[in-house]
Amino acid sequence: MNKEIEDILSILVDADLVDFKCFDILKEKLKDDNFRNFVKENIKKGLIKKFPRELFDAVCKQNIRAPFEPIKIFIEGANIGNCTIMSKLISYSLDSCYICGGTLEALRGTKNSPDGRHTWISVGRDIIDPSLMIVVDESIASMIGYTEENRYNPNLDQRYNAAKDYANDQEIRKKSTI
Repeated sequence: MNKEIEDILSILVDADLVDFKCFDILKEKLKDDNFRNFVKENIKKGLIKKFPRELFDAVCKQNIRAPFEPIKIFIEGANIGNCTIMSKLISYSLDSCYICGGTLEALRGTKNSPDGRHTWISVGRDIIDPSLMIVVDESIASMIGYTEENRYNPNLDQRYNAAKDYANDQEIRKKSTI
């Protein structure tokens, strides 16, 4: 990996997470000169930021219906190709957000999104991208290639709220270790 990519990754990824496969799409896309220059320029402007560590840690503490700890999703890169599911899991750790669907030009042609279809989270003026594992200011969304086709407020759905309550109920975790 070249020095410029390593420098960008040092800003966008915590050192203890850099080898997690959840960042593989970002690493791959940074090899493209145009994408890398766009990211670098917008990091300087504060319009592209790292995936918040607090949010990463909150997702890792969730109760999920799987035979493994949530951190394995990130370690193994299971977020890649599962943006809709990941958007929902991440949204469980947010107070209020929208789950958005459409396309992301930057993903077009990738193994898991040959047509660029994508799902992400919108919070305030930020896009939280579950595949690139970065936060993008909505003011540059169209420049990076996000085309929103639908927007869903999950907090209006009773089933979503029940699942969110389950995911965040730390008493379940305590009971299961007794």
